[in-house]
Amino acid sequence: MKIIFFGTGDLGVPTLNRLIDLGLEPLLVITAPDKPAGRGLKLSHSPIKEVALHARLQIYQPEKVNDPEVVDKLRQYHADIGIIIAYGQKIGSVLINVFPLGIINLHASLLPKYRGAAPINWAIINGEQETGLTVMQINEQIDAGQVLNQVSMPIDPMIRADELYTQLAQLGPDLMVNTLEQIQHGTISPMKQDPQKVTKAPKLSKSLAIIDWTLPAGMIVDFIRGLWPWPAATSHYLSASGKSIPVAFAQSQALRENLPAHVEPGTILDDFTLATGAGKLKILEIKPAGSKLMTWQDFINGRRVKPGDKFVSLEKNIHEKSICR
Repeated sequence: MKIIFFGTGDLGVPTLNRLIDLGLEPLLVITAPDKPAGRGLKLSHSPIKEVALHARLQIYQPEKVNDPEVVDKLRQYHADIGIIIAYGQKIGSVLINVFPLGIINLHASLLPKYRGAAPINWAIINGEQETGLTVMQINEQIDAGQVLNQVSMPIDPMIRADELYTQLAQLGPDLMVNTLEQIQHGTISPMKQDPQKVTKAPKLSKSLAIIDWTLPAGMIVDFIRGLWPWPAATSHYLSASGKSIPVAFAQSQALRENLPAHVEPGTILDDFTLATGAGKLKILEIKPAGSKLMTWQDFINGRRVKPGDKFVSLEKNIHEKSICR
C-alpha cells in the first residue's frame, strides 16, 4: 500500500515511526512550513519533520495544501491512500480524490464527541471519564466522516491535557496499522456518525482560560487540568496591599470540606486553600507571570501570602461560554 502522510504535531509521531518500522514508509511526508521560534527566531522544524528527516523520507511543506500546484504534485506519486494526523490544514475534496482509497484521519476523541481542534482539552474540562482515538474517512466537513475504527481509554481524574495527549499518541500506531490492514483486506466496516451525539471542541485561546471562582471546586480543577500547559488557566493574585500578579495554575485538587459562611469565591482561607462557588480548592502548582513553575508553598513563602488575600479575574470572565457539550 502506497501512502502519503500529512502531519505536524506530536500526536502523529508514534504512528509515523511505526509505519517506518514496518516497512510502510510514506512516499512523501507533508508537514507545516518551518516557523521562527525562540529568542533568536531560528527556524524550527515540526516534530513530524524531525522524524522524516531522521528516516530520510521525502518532505514537502506547502503553505496551502489545497492549491492546484500542490494537488498536481501529489498526483504524480500515485499513492493509494493518505493518512492525516494533527496536520493543521483542512483538506478539500479535490485533494481527497487524488487517492483511490481516500484520506483517513486519526482524531483524538471518540467521535462524534468532540469534533474540532482541541478534543483532548475539552474532554478534561468537561469532566469526561473516558476518551479515545478514532480513525475516520475524511470528507469536506470537519471531523464528520465515517468512523473506521476506535479505541477507548479511561481519563485519570488527576491527569492534565499534555499527559493525556502523550498517552493517546501511544495508542495511535496499533489502531492505525489495524485499520490499514482491514482496508487492504476489504474487511473494514465504515459507520456513519450519529448527528444527535455530536459535541464540539473548538480551538483554545487565552481569552477562554480565565478562571471563574464562582464555579464548584471540581469544575475548576477540571478547567485547570484541561488547559495545561497552554493556554493555562489564569487569574490574578491580589494581596491585601492591593498588588496584583497574573498567575497560571498547573495543578490543583478539590476538597470535600465545607466553606466558612459568607466567604467570597477566590479568597484564600486560613488553611491556605481557596474558596470557590462550592467547596475548597487546594492549589498544588502555580506559575506567576515571568517566573518558573513552583509549588503553592513556595508561592506562599515568596509572596508572603496571607489568609484573606484573593484571586480575582480582572479581565471579563467568559468561562461560562467556554464549556462545550
